[in-house]
Amino acid sequence: MFPKNISNKKNFSIKKGPPNTTLYKTHPVSSNQETPQKPTLSQEDELSFYKNWANFTDIMQVQPGQNCQNWADNLLKHLIPFVKGFQATLYMKTCPETLELIGSYAINFNEVAPQIKIGQNTVGLVAKTMQMNHIVNPTLKDNFTGVSATQPIPIQSILTFPITHQNNIQGVLEILFYQPIKAQRLEFLQRIASNMGTNLCLLANAQIQEKNDALNKQLDDSEEFRKLHTHLTESINYASNIQSAILPNASSFEKVFSDHFLIYQPKDIVSGDFYWLTQVIHREAHQAKAKKIIFAAVVDCTGHGVPGAFMSIIGNTLLNEIVNRKGLTDPAQILKMMHVGVRSRLKQSQGQNKDGMDICLCKIEACASDKTKVTYTGAKRPLYYLQDGLLHKLDGDRRRVGGENQNQPFTSQSIVLSPGDKLFLSTDGFKDIASPQRKSLGLRKFESLLQKGTQFSMLQHREFMQAQIKEYQQGTPQRDDVTLLGIQI
Repeated sequence: MFPKNISNKKNFSIKKGPPNTTLYKTHPVSSNQETPQKPTLSQEDELSFYKNWANFTDIMQVQPGQNCQNWADNLLKHLIPFVKGFQATLYMKTCPETLELIGSYAINFNEVAPQIKIGQNTVGLVAKTMQMNHIVNPTLKDNFTGVSATQPIPIQSILTFPITHQNNIQGVLEILFYQPIKAQRLEFLQRIASNMGTNLCLLANAQIQEKNDALNKQLDDSEEFRKLHTHLTESINYASNIQSAILPNASSFEKVFSDHFLIYQPKDIVSGDFYWLTQVIHREAHQAKAKKIIFAAVVDCTGHGVPGAFMSIIGNTLLNEIVNRKGLTDPAQILKMMHVGVRSRLKQSQGQNKDGMDICLCKIEACASDKTKVTYTGAKRPLYYLQDGLLHKLDGDRRRVGGENQNQPFTSQSIVLSPGDKLFLSTDGFKDIASPQRKSLGLRKFESLLQKGTQFSMLQHREFMQAQIKEYQQGTPQRDDVTLLGIQI
């Protein structure tokens, strides 16, 4: 807080510094100047003064729930008129080197320096020396305005004094006077300084305790969060074990195919992707001999993580129920029944749930000589196959299983393969793999990598594709679950 203008710098001057902070440099008063006499109170004023003095014991007392600013503003509201002051600021020591503004009187709080370093300006110097500083304008010829004053008022003196507790600085109070301060009022201020210091110390300790309590609460919340996170992670890891148990293992593929590879990389601990394999013995009415039929599928359920995992269990259950229990062998009919089953399980006809599944389903059976017939039906997922050294692609139907109730039927396509030919079933997670620049790998790049890998053995093909994923990602997190199943006929 400092005066805004001075008409005469004869007896004291002000250096300009940060807005609304005090920088004073006094000049010695010449010997021919009359030293002002200490004014005294009249007998009536003195009686009233000492009668009201006792009230400040209660005013200065920190009340329950009172913060620093409320306490300071309440104190200054009573104190400054009592000592006939004009404007005032109260700073509290909040850390070893800093004073923080906690209260003001007749001054806009935002127009005063919120913090002052100890040793800086008059307030900081008083805090450092713990000595009162009383700057007096003895002639009253130098008129200047206090901060936020509505009209020029001749400020007679500026009193800055330390507030201490047990010989330690707790704060600094600065008051502007427009008339000489009475000796009794100056003595009063000096006497209550220690009481103010005690209460500032209490407020500072309460502030520290409040910060500690807040920090402890954060630590407690953090510990609770850690426990909750650990519990959820353990639960999801257990769910991952359950999900893994329903997926076919490597030996299941080895029993029915000459070779295969699998890339299965959930985005989270559990996955919305799943792969499925079963072998059934089927006999047509006109056939005397039963034949073995193999079904293989890769399924991409809506979502990933826990929601996707729940969907994958529904899908796996439906496939087993339709093929293994009900005996359906037509891939198009299987997907139709799955569509009905998903809508029924999720009660989609009664609500807004539109979740579903994208599926690549293959029916694999022996035909004439050593040939193998593959009947494919796809719900928004293609089938890739290697024949005569060339990679081919069959597109599925542009609809999914579950979700909207569509009249468009699922369709089937058939191909005949020879020993050594290969099938590739995948979800769309591979093409959605992101680079550090968040650019997707893309379908064309995926198909190019798939084509390049066909020259390798199945194991080498798997290692090649995984190396390409790692190189492209460079540590970038997955956007989706990734599943690629390769089968050699």
